[in-house]
Amino acid sequence: MVLRSDDMRRRNRLRIIEIVRRGGTVSRGEIAQAASLSPATVSTISSELIAEGVLIGRSAETGASVGRGRPSVGLSVNPQFRHAVLIILKIGAVNVAIVDYSGKVIAREHFHLDMANVSMEDFRRTLITEIRQTWDASGLPASQLGGISIGVQGTTDIAGLKLLRSPMTPLTDIPMAFWLEQEFGAPTRLANDCDLIARALNWRYPERYSDNFAAILLAHGVGMGLFLRGRIINGTQSSGTEFGHMLHQTDGALCRCGSRGCIEADAGDYAILRRYRGKRPDVKPDSHVEPAEIFRIAEAARKGDALAAAAFASAGRALGSGLAGIFALVDPFRVAFVGHGAAAFDLMEPALREVLRNSNASAASDIPVDLYVDEMPLVLDGCGIGALSDIDATHADRVWDAMRNG
Repeated sequence: MVLRSDDMRRRNRLRIIEIVRRGGTVSRGEIAQAASLSPATVSTISSELIAEGVLIGRSAETGASVGRGRPSVGLSVNPQFRHAVLIILKIGAVNVAIVDYSGKVIAREHFHLDMANVSMEDFRRTLITEIRQTWDASGLPASQLGGISIGVQGTTDIAGLKLLRSPMTPLTDIPMAFWLEQEFGAPTRLANDCDLIARALNWRYPERYSDNFAAILLAHGVGMGLFLRGRIINGTQSSGTEFGHMLHQTDGALCRCGSRGCIEADAGDYAILRRYRGKRPDVKPDSHVEPAEIFRIAEAARKGDALAAAAFASAGRALGSGLAGIFALVDPFRVAFVGHGAAAFDLMEPALREVLRNSNASAASDIPVDLYVDEMPLVLDGCGIGALSDIDATHADRVWDAMRNG
């Protein structure tokens, strides 16, 4: 693909902003090296970004901000250039946060919302009210709102405009992006929470999570954010990747999705609780399980409770089966298990690795595994990265439109 000069310049602008945001304060020389650009190109573009208020230059002598044309040692993003609203939707709750252009959280509110028993219109009004309440309390002018990013438990369309389906609610095809863009006049995108977790890991620890890895959420549900060759992998029409609903066992346990034999039906927290309590595998899953309940069962397993140990072993076999299938297709890679279920991974790991050893992907039995028990900071980070990147792209488009029309 051959890029036109203006397309290349736009791409270079976005790359420079990304490098500066990731690095905090970065010299022009460091940017040139990281972006494989000439010093002259970096100097020209960074001067434009300073003039537009996107970046701030720091004086060598005083550390004070400097304007265009004066020498500077380091560049950083201007925190006040724009702000973004981040929304995390979970079963029974809505978390609303406001971040500045550097990604720092400056306001945060938590609201209870029972989406299982709410109409489409009530959900729309409640969501808008809670965003408005958080924004107004921040004291920021409306002109500062550059974008809205929503992380959801569920599946979105590939464009990130609608929530197609979710365990949070029986509602389907919820046009959230349309609602919020119409109300607030800011670009809005939705993303699956597992995708956001994977994106956050890639952003936080690029040396570890760069090209090929998966982030698997072990919570009420089981989901996967998948990076291959440095890019997030989604479905052809939806956000995918429905790892938890891959078939593990024909006519197996009942999943919350209504099917039988899904990985999640053995590895979700409701599945572990159901098995530990000795209930039949076709018993309807609990609608919500407190993390403390899983911690309690894990402690019982570590003290020798055979039923508790069997519940976690069953979860490990289901997870291993799913990973073996994926590894047979695309080769083994690093896996990060995230969420409160990861606190009991030591009880799942022997069964998981045994499945991998006996699979066609036997080389995967020694894959590196990382654990992150609290998923919320990662979901929030992933949401923020998406919102700020969209603000960058929107501003770049406006600059080019102004240049073409000027």
